[in-house]
Amino acid sequence: MSPALGRRCETLASSSSSFASSSSSSSRRGMATSRSGGRRGGRAVVVETGRRDAPGGAVPELPDPARDGTLDRRGTMSRKWDRFGDGRVPLWVADMDFSAPGAVVDAVRAVAESGVYGYGDPDEGLEEAVRKRWETKHGVERCERSWTRWLPGLNPGLNHAVRAAGRARGGRETTTAVCTPIYPPFLYASRNNQTPKVEVPLRATPREGEDAPKGSVRYEVDWEALEAALERDDVGLLLWCNPHNPVGRVWTKEEMTRVAKLCVEHDVILVSDEVWRELILDEERTPFTGAASLIGEIEGLRERVIVMTSPSKTFNVAGCDVAIACVPDKALRLHFARAGSDKAEITPFGLAACKAAYTDDSCEVWRQRLLAYLKSNRDRVIESLVSVDAVDSMGTFTVPDASYLLWLNCERLVDRVERSPFDHFLSHGVALSDGAPFSAPLSARVNYATRREILDQGLARLEKGLTATAPTTTE
Repeated sequence: MSPALGRRCETLASSSSSFASSSSSSSRRGMATSRSGGRRGGRAVVVETGRRDAPGGAVPELPDPARDGTLDRRGTMSRKWDRFGDGRVPLWVADMDFSAPGAVVDAVRAVAESGVYGYGDPDEGLEEAVRKRWETKHGVERCERSWTRWLPGLNPGLNHAVRAAGRARGGRETTTAVCTPIYPPFLYASRNNQTPKVEVPLRATPREGEDAPKGSVRYEVDWEALEAALERDDVGLLLWCNPHNPVGRVWTKEEMTRVAKLCVEHDVILVSDEVWRELILDEERTPFTGAASLIGEIEGLRERVIVMTSPSKTFNVAGCDVAIACVPDKALRLHFARAGSDKAEITPFGLAACKAAYTDDSCEVWRQRLLAYLKSNRDRVIESLVSVDAVDSMGTFTVPDASYLLWLNCERLVDRVERSPFDHFLSHGVALSDGAPFSAPLSARVNYATRREILDQGLARLEKGLTATAPTTTE
């Protein structure tokens, strides 16, 4: 952040009232709610106890009303809430303002209360739960326990994959292909390992149909560009994301089949990050096809596929540092393991959280409530963008099939205010994820996984930024 912007943010923080304790009566829509006060860590906390109208009806129940209604993350060393201070509504980094499921909380608490935090390994119950998860959620037929590789997070896995691809090619320098915009660690993995990368931009096309919101787009693969990249002799790895972060696409079976066949045809390892798979908002409308589910249909894919996932996004345990990779081929699995031999240990907290999330039935009940809440919040964001004619003042936006992330293309806004979307919206009191690290400097990402009254306050500031004719200055 520039010194000038830092001074502007400090001024804004001192002049802005705390949004988390403001009354809903100050909302631009004046929607009535019954509210009660609480306190945590010396700060006043506002608790929503009523319901407000939302697109299609009332706001759904929070995933865990007893915990989520009073949750206050400020001053807890939260990256999301503490980085930009009390004056900004944080709708950026991808974690949720909801408690993990009660069973997960209990499991982590039991480890904490044991007082012993030594090295851990997954027990037989957890290994079996993961094997079943691969089969039921990711379509891996007849999955064997030996196919799983435990990781201290997905980001290390991306780096291990880059190194493994080089090993599989006999140590030759290997170029990594990625489709952009993309979650920044996909781009950093090649840089971290001092290997080249090639970016293949996705193509935004207007959404069709009477129900398509004005200004909404759907991202598609540029197949000609992707094949041109994969057929290069130096390209040996494709880092793929399904569902995609940040554009929210659940790739169709036809698309996944085409990607997999291209990788086999050109002898490219396919690494599919499927961490958002369990946050598909309408699976009947956008069914999921996991990369490894195609092994039986595409000869040669088994030797070239790695799938990764984690309970981190779905169950809000990203800080527990636990993830898993499925590598069906023994030779590739050995390359992947040796490439990641310097990985950190998975903590007993991560193992306990994963086992509870994957084995306790109450966590599935919680997940269904979460999906209903996220879908309602997504629709609320779209309603807000349409209400201010965002397509005219900003550019375009996605209607995500999955996740709690919505992607904004802000070309028109940047032309008008002559600064990045991140800087512009931050000066109006709302923190979004900067598009530049995603290889899209004219874009920004909205995280709508928060309580509705917080989201509404963030959207009010977003709308103000969209209608601004000149940059806000506080100096």
